[in-house]
Amino acid sequence: MAPWTAMRDRLRAAPATFHHLDAAQLVKHAFGIVTEARRNSKKPVLVYLYAEPTDRPPSAKAATKHRMEIEDFSDAVDGGVVRFVAVRWTEWLDRFAGDAAGHAARIRDRFHP
Repeated sequence: MAPWTAMRDRLRAAPATFHHLDAAQLVKHAFGIVTEARRNSKKPVLVYLYAEPTDRPPSAKAATKHRMEIEDFSDAVDGGVVRFVAVRWTEWLDRFAGDAAGHAARIRDRFHP
């Protein structure tokens, strides 16, 4: 958990490091996930699923800053016990196959008619 502990300490020293990413909440989740994973003999993974709405997109500048913060955070916690994965929800839905592909299409239609 060394990279996650280092991120926790970094956020304590400079709480305003991230503006578009709730890094402190992600660190809290990582510590909770590793505890539960150890209890169940599983490999812990924290998935950050995020949206960039197309009907009212964030400014290009804000979206770019958000992605940069995700990359910075991901690089900082890389190699930790808890694997961190960030993915846009539309890209995540694109990975569904078989019967789940129909479900993914209904979700997409519901939120992006």
